[in-house]
Amino acid sequence: METNDNNADFMVRFNSPRLGYGNVVIQNPHHSYIPSGVCAVLGRNGAGKSTLGLVIEKGRYAYGNRLEFALKDMKVKMLAFTDIHSLTGIEVTRYDQRLEATVNDLVPTVGEILGEKASSERWRDLCDSFSLHDVETKRINYLSSGELRKLLIIHALIDTPDILILDNPYIGLDARSRSELDNAISGIAANGVGIILLLCDAIDIPDYTTSILTLQDSTLSMPVTGSEEINSIRTHNATIDNVITENELPPMRGDAQEFTIAFSIEDGHVRYGSRSVLEGINWTVRSGERWALTGPNGSGKSLLLSLVCADNPQAYANRITLFDRRRGSGESIWEIKDRIGYVCPEMQLYFKSSLPVDEIVAAGLRNSLSQFRKPTPEELDESRTWLRLLDISHLADKKFQELSSGEQRLVLLARTFIKQPPLLILDEPLHGLDAERKERVRSVIDLLVSRNGSSLIFVTHYTREIPTTVTNTKILEKI
Repeated sequence: METNDNNADFMVRFNSPRLGYGNVVIQNPHHSYIPSGVCAVLGRNGAGKSTLGLVIEKGRYAYGNRLEFALKDMKVKMLAFTDIHSLTGIEVTRYDQRLEATVNDLVPTVGEILGEKASSERWRDLCDSFSLHDVETKRINYLSSGELRKLLIIHALIDTPDILILDNPYIGLDARSRSELDNAISGIAANGVGIILLLCDAIDIPDYTTSILTLQDSTLSMPVTGSEEINSIRTHNATIDNVITENELPPMRGDAQEFTIAFSIEDGHVRYGSRSVLEGINWTVRSGERWALTGPNGSGKSLLLSLVCADNPQAYANRITLFDRRRGSGESIWEIKDRIGYVCPEMQLYFKSSLPVDEIVAAGLRNSLSQFRKPTPEELDESRTWLRLLDISHLADKKFQELSSGEQRLVLLARTFIKQPPLLILDEPLHGLDAERKERVRSVIDLLVSRNGSSLIFVTHYTREIPTTVTNTKILEKI
């Protein structure tokens, strides 16, 4: 392994044997450093990547940390998926709150949020470099994932930081948005801004990366700078240590589901005022069918799912059938939700619980109106089985807010799988997971839906993520 022990060309040196922020401590036995240029910090979920970013941005003089920067008083900005909320000034407490028209009326436009910045020459130059155009008049919750990601970076760059730290920047991006983001980041780096990418899957390391640090067992490595070694890390294929078998799954729950149509929509639409997000959607998912749902950022995939899951009030303005029953024929929202297992990125952002992880997962066994009953020992045993299948048994006694973003995603997936619903809807379930756990989750999905005969809707931008049991694809186009 080629490393650079002569670290004269550096952004940040870590001079203390331990680096800490909050309750997380990273071991630094080699007194490592981050070279100038574009550095990828690679590690599995929970390895401490976000902690390292916070140490650089906010904790350089706290917790006994000793850091040295290439220039005095270097300005550091770290961005993560949750940072969009700091721009709006609007308190959001539920993941589906953005679907309510009265809430949308309160959400400011991009121009209102940024004020004079949105009319500056630097704003226009940055928007051109990111291919982000005509967003000033849009309400911020109407922007796609890709547009939001670009907006956050532009907002940070207006204040010209010396170092920009991006925590899993590719989450939620389609191939085109990812390419545009890469072009912009490489351009920023060429203009002298230091870039640190916090990544959990080697496949996400861009080809313009100039160094890689790894975090393993909360221990920081020395940087790798050789092009051959960097390419070897980028192209490494992950495998599951122990292959999961169907016999390891908990027993099936309930009787066989007798319905012909899991979900259908005829001439579906979603409109906000004069703006149409979805138009003319016709789609039927039959019992036992497995579908991939794909399409570019902003094409309305998550909005379509909000109609399926009874989260969107506009469901009543559409011709929708769920489990052979027409919506609006007397069924309750809770009856619908009890037969659907649903996970989406927004749900993770707003999920709050003071319970330990094993009880959070066990709560997936409850129907919607009995969530607060204490789990039985048998339910906790089943919960821990699902934690083991996803390789997160060590999190059983932890609190949700103590977990990394990837660990939180795995807990919510376990909470959905334990339900074993007749219709499983997974919106970008693998984003933010390390390579091995992506393969593990795909394996569990394949085994579960095949054994149970479940219907599946799997949302992704990348064909490599689609489970092998999926045989149908629905593609949405952006209006």
